[in-house]
Amino acid sequence: MRLLCDKLYANLPEVEIMPVFTYLDKSEFSAVAAELFGILTDNMAAIDPAGAFHHWYEAVGDGLRREQRQIILIRDAGNLIGFFQYYTNADTFMMEEIQFKSPYQGTGLFRALYGFVLSKIPADLTFVEAYTHTNNIKSIGILEKLGLSKIARTKDGDFYHFRGNFQDFIKWYNCGSTL
Repeated sequence: MRLLCDKLYANLPEVEIMPVFTYLDKSEFSAVAAELFGILTDNMAAIDPAGAFHHWYEAVGDGLRREQRQIILIRDAGNLIGFFQYYTNADTFMMEEIQFKSPYQGTGLFRALYGFVLSKIPADLTFVEAYTHTNNIKSIGILEKLGLSKIARTKDGDFYHFRGNFQDFIKWYNCGSTL
């Protein structure tokens, strides 16, 4: 397993960051929503130039009314550099939205985030799931490296639904990768 890990994640840039992960106080969503949306739109402009994210604020706000939905804010030196929205239910860890500002992509922040998340969610889950836009080649590659497979496409055809075994996801994390 170690050889596979070394092969997959060799030659990534070393960037000194000291990320701080905190859960969003849901009552403060309105105060940070514009900044979160800015990170999202910067990342998604090339993938979905038509801007299918114009309902994002309403959809995320509605989702946060559910207890199990969470947003983790990611800061470096006090500056918001990304966020992660997820939920868990009886058997599934659903990764809904993960966004880092572009200078932080490929720095190891992804693995650090999952170290934080995995310490907060139940260890006995069965599945890990995610959706990604069909044009988001980078995200598709990451989800496949995490051991997830395409299981469906949304009715509108714009997104793939991915699913994997949660214990395989734990093995990926323990591998030491730095996506």
